[in-house]
Amino acid sequence: MVLVNATKKTVVSDNCHFANTVLKRVVGLLNRGRFDKGEGLLLDRCYGIHTFGMRFPIDVLFLDKDLCVIRAVKALSPYRTCVVKKSVYVLEVPVGAVDASRTGEGDQIQIRTANSDTTTTGRMAGAEKTPTQS
Repeated sequence: MVLVNATKKTVVSDNCHFANTVLKRVVGLLNRGRFDKGEGLLLDRCYGIHTFGMRFPIDVLFLDKDLCVIRAVKALSPYRTCVVKKSVYVLEVPVGAVDASRTGEGDQIQIRTANSDTTTTGRMAGAEKTPTQS
């Protein structure tokens, strides 16, 4: 899926994966040696992350239930934690993606499927679905 900053009309991630199970959220990026440009990991039902055991820093966006950015963290180093209790989703992207997309607090993120321009926002309805429009 593609994540777009609708406020700034920029792409945040054009190859984003959805971590919507306990196993996917626990593993996250821990089994990765690197994070390629354009990649992303959207963690569902998540308000905090850690980078213990990771080999590289990441940019992180904490999102509310409507996919609005609550907090942007740039270049979170390995062996750190970050918590934003009001967040519902956490988007992990390569370092530089937040600056490149000019994404910051208050920006609206939209999810688009890679093969269409369909836009979705809002809370997840099912285990294998992405957030749907309210």
